[in-house]
Amino acid sequence: MKTFIAALMLISSSAVFAWGNTGHRVVGDVAARFLDIGILVKAHKLLKGQSLSHVATWPDEIKSEPTTYQYTYNWHYTTWQTNDHDHNESTETATTGLLLKSISDQLAVLRDPIASDDQKAFALKFVVHLVGDVHMPLHVSDGTDQGGNLCKVTYMGKPYNLHVLWDEAMIDFTNLSFTEMAKFISEGKTSEDVKAARNSSVLDWALESKNIAAILYPAEVIPSTEPAVGRSYCKKEVLPEEMPKLSYEYAYKFYPIIEKRLYEAGVRLAMLLNENLK
Repeated sequence: MKTFIAALMLISSSAVFAWGNTGHRVVGDVAARFLDIGILVKAHKLLKGQSLSHVATWPDEIKSEPTTYQYTYNWHYTTWQTNDHDHNESTETATTGLLLKSISDQLAVLRDPIASDDQKAFALKFVVHLVGDVHMPLHVSDGTDQGGNLCKVTYMGKPYNLHVLWDEAMIDFTNLSFTEMAKFISEGKTSEDVKAARNSSVLDWALESKNIAAILYPAEVIPSTEPAVGRSYCKKEVLPEEMPKLSYEYAYKFYPIIEKRLYEAGVRLAMLLNENLK
């Protein structure tokens, strides 16, 4: 029990951003398959020979330099309230998170003819990463539980918070490398699938994530007696017996959504780079 609780405390206190290394690299790998050859050459030049999948995790890695990059912390998420029908990049603030605005701002740098190569490289790394973020459902949350970070569950007998479960645990449970996963989720896709994925905007992608986030929370083991408090397993201190016990049934229902979101993110990232990297 002590080991279980210690593991839970470590996971619950982690500052988690998005898909985790594997997921972000999958997005970069899929995107590279859809880049125009000229854009691919430009990207490699800006990144000094590194691939999109290589740099996809960099915006999370720079958390180790908070003094230098603290200002990017709230670029990774946006708070979209349940009944807010007017949410967009212009309504975002530093408090709500600036995910939509940050994608727009970094795309503008990629289009800017006078931006330096260093500025464009920085922008490119963030676009690769943030397009992945906007496709992770819990990065478009209502702000009540820190994007699932406060929600404690067990998955295959191990403790996680819900954000980590979607970021990493269900992906890692497949034991696939990012290249294998990118290949597998691309198999069987048609030109119509690609066209359908492209036929939307960044705001549309955020709304998709918001709608998915609304259905991914498991039922409470011990229902809360105070509705205003929220789910009984989404708070700072949760007893093991209060945590939903998730297993293959949950994975069967939701893992295909993870694959779909990663594939869509890759296709859409390529579309944005083909249109904006000048």
